[in-house]
This record gives sequence, C-alpha cells and structure tokens, in this order.
Amino acid sequence: MSDKWLTRKTLLQRAQDTDNEQAWDEFVSYYEGFISIILHKMNLSRVDHDDLKQEILLKIWKNLSHFELDEKRAKFRTWLSTLIRNRVLDHFRKKQRQPDMDLLDETQLVSQPDLDAIIKKEWERHLTQVAMQNIKKLFSGSAIRAFELSLLGKDSEQICLELNIAKESVRTLKNRVKLRLVKEIQVLRSELEFKK
Repeated sequence: MSDKWLTRKTLLQRAQDTDNEQAWDEFVSYYEGFISIILHKMNLSRVDHDDLKQEILLKIWKNLSHFELDEKRAKFRTWLSTLIRNRVLDHFRKKQRQPDMDLLDETQLVSQPDLDAIIKKEWERHLTQVAMQNIKKLFSGSAIRAFELSLLGKDSEQICLELNIAKESVRTLKNRVKLRLVKEIQVLRSELEFKK
C-alpha cells in the first residue's frame, strides 16, 4: 500500500474540521441521500422530511467535531441513527406543543434497534449504489449492462443473446465489473466510515 493511502484521512475525519468546507460538501453529497432514505423509512410527511433533513445535517455539522470513535461502544452509524431518531422525536414533541396538533404516539416511531437495523441495511445499499455510480465511467456500456442483467437473475446465455456478445465475454465482463465494484466499496468504506 502506498504512503498516500497510509497518510490520507478519511472523509469523516476531514469533515470533523468545521473550517474544511470542501470536506463538509463532500460529506453532504454522500450522506444527504442516505439521511433522506432513513427519514422516508420513518414514514414522515414530505414537509417534515425536508425540514428534518436540514436540521439533521446542521446537527451533524455542529456535533461531528466532538465525535470520537470508540469501537467498543459504538460505530459512526450508531451515533448517526441515534442522532436521527432523537431529532425526529424532538421535532414531533415540538409540534405537539403547538395548538391544533395531534398528540404524538411514540409507538408509531421506529424503535432504536429497528432503526439501527434499517440504517445498517440501507447503508450497505447506499454504498453499493454510490460505488456502482463511481465505476460506471470505467467500463463500456456492455460490461455494466452484463453485470446488471446478471443481478436481475439472467444467465450468461440470456445475456450474450441480449447484448449480442460472446458467452465467454459475458463472464469476463461480469467478473471485471464485480471485482472493481468490490474494490470501490472498500474504498468508500475507508473514506466514509470511521476506522482506526
């Protein structure tokens, strides 16, 4: 591994510096869509969703510099899920204090363990989608399409007929894309997750 990789700070570590606007913008580009997915899974109205997403990003920005990795206690995703759930609860409690608002039934909100499970699953999906988007420019359309068709359950014979390429090419293209996708996911993990 080159020295460049050994000395490079992860995105999260760089985003902890509140003066590093570029790192924060990059952080938002990766996490904003992810936060939206989680809020959507919590069955929020569109108006609440948009307001909360901005409030959560602001809360992260204010608190990220104080986050310390303690692998024995919690992961960044756990910290993030707690922050999201607490912000949603605070939002509904604040709305309850307003006249003409329905009472909040907290049992309708996602529990912390359920939210942790949702976040873990959605984070894996999010990383895979970002990685796939990142590698698309590295391959021909046929390579990406062959890989995508294989994910849809099509066998090599069906793919070679649909794309009009040799069966051996299908296997080679799928494997190249798969290997690069796995590598890109690893790169994203090292950039987007706190790890020592």
